[in-house]
Amino acid sequence: MMAAALAAALLAGTAAAGWEEIDPLARAYYMRGSFMEARRDLVPAYTFYTQAQHFEPGHPGIQLALARVTYDLGKLDAARLHVQALIESGYSEGKARLILAEIEHREGRRDRAIDQLRRIKDSPDVPQFEVYKFLARIHLEQEDAPQARVALEAARDLDPYDLFVNYRLGFIYAESGDLERAAEAFRASIESAPGFASAHLALGSVLLHSGDREGGKRALREALALEPGNRNALHDLAELYLADREYAAGVELLEPLYIQRRLDESGRLMLGRFYYALGRGDDALEVFRAILAVHGEKPSLMRVIAQIEIDRGNFRTAFGYLQRLVRIAPDDFDNYTGILLLIGGLAGEPSGPDQAVSFTPEEETRYLREAAGRMNLASGADNFFIGAVYRKIGDYRRAERFLLSAEKISPHDRRTLIEIAVVFEKTGRLDEAIERISLLHEQDPNDPVLCNFYGYLLAEKGERLDFAERLVETALEADPGNGYYLDSLGWIKYRQGDYVQAKKLLQTALEAAGDDAVIWEHLGDVYVKLDMLESARASYARSIEIDPDRSEVGEKLQAAEKALFGIENAVE
Repeated sequence: MMAAALAAALLAGTAAAGWEEIDPLARAYYMRGSFMEARRDLVPAYTFYTQAQHFEPGHPGIQLALARVTYDLGKLDAARLHVQALIESGYSEGKARLILAEIEHREGRRDRAIDQLRRIKDSPDVPQFEVYKFLARIHLEQEDAPQARVALEAARDLDPYDLFVNYRLGFIYAESGDLERAAEAFRASIESAPGFASAHLALGSVLLHSGDREGGKRALREALALEPGNRNALHDLAELYLADREYAAGVELLEPLYIQRRLDESGRLMLGRFYYALGRGDDALEVFRAILAVHGEKPSLMRVIAQIEIDRGNFRTAFGYLQRLVRIAPDDFDNYTGILLLIGGLAGEPSGPDQAVSFTPEEETRYLREAAGRMNLASGADNFFIGAVYRKIGDYRRAERFLLSAEKISPHDRRTLIEIAVVFEKTGRLDEAIERISLLHEQDPNDPVLCNFYGYLLAEKGERLDFAERLVETALEADPGNGYYLDSLGWIKYRQGDYVQAKKLLQTALEAAGDDAVIWEHLGDVYVKLDMLESARASYARSIEIDPDRSEVGEKLQAAEKALFGIENAVE
């Protein structure tokens, strides 16, 4: 308490109280009381001071000692009586009013306490530092930051290294946006108390907000070194490592605590994310499944596990989690995204035949409709995702509807414009497809994907073939072995009438891209032009074998067989 902190200073002022003429027994009892008070043994101190007062009634020095001790013992009414007597006598009025301020504060009368402190701000018989510090404490309790700042700054002028003063000033400066002063104040706190972990944590927060990420990390590491169990420092540092992609540092931070079973759930989740980001899928799954075993069906965690399994190609395992997610929370759009990735073939290839998942057309339609009914209609990302899946399964009408909505929300989104162009290309609306791709190409004329698609669309339309060729050659400069880029160039050569070069390019494209229904169809068209009907028939047949739904290729196959064998209806 402040009264206790000032005890030594208050005792030193007894010479002016007329101790020379005091009763010897009063002096003896007073000195014994002083000794006990210095030891904070307050009950005996009170007893001895009372005995001293018995032999020397009304003595101001004894009265001041009793005021202090009765206050510290919680006898506030008695303390107030002693203080009032001192104020009336004029003896040590500053010290008396300081005790009175403590009494008023303890009884909840903060304004009265402030009034008493303001009266003694210039009093020579009380430590002014303590007066300002006490004022600051009351203003902080009242959430009066401006007045607290004034008092704290005045106290700091008297003692630049007080922990309380600098620590509180740091927060006041930070809240007002003066981050430089806040950092200085917290550094002063650390200088006065290097082992105060909270000051390091506060400094780290200020440095981070001022853009000094490395300085912030250092401060947080200092806080953790001093207080390893500080959850705020641990969480903040882990979040920084995750945001800065310092995944190995994150594992180094959290893994020892995980092994020691000292990591809380949020820390375990973070560790799992670090494992996952480092490609340590087995470790991530072990962490996440352990949490799931404790908490049961936790959707956010099940989504993460499902995503890891999808990334590992374990589609069937992932689908089990995804089905449970939809059952648990059928109105949450996020619970459908994994299933839609599988439906649209957007997740890659399964890890093995036993992990492949197939959907009937009815299941595809049901899941897509349920997801679309729960999506955020104002979200460009949600509209894009639904539209892209519809496009992948060949439902171009619905794909167009969602993708155009996404375009309206985000007119310049690259993914959306490409998907719309694909839909328009598939439905024969080449001018509208070219409109989207040309817009993107203007923004990034060296993007190989855009160059290839733009060139291919122009070839399909049979226009500006020299420009189309230059576009695709730009794409091939970036990726010379890309089979699909070679297919585009071969198709341009076909449109230009260079069938021999087209054949070479398309054969190379098949070697690079593998079996592709469209490339086989293009090669079949070239063979027809070269009057190589048997090769044309075989190419069309292979295209249909890969993608049986391409009816236009079936018609080409029939025409090739009719020309080859001279009979109608060669293919039933």
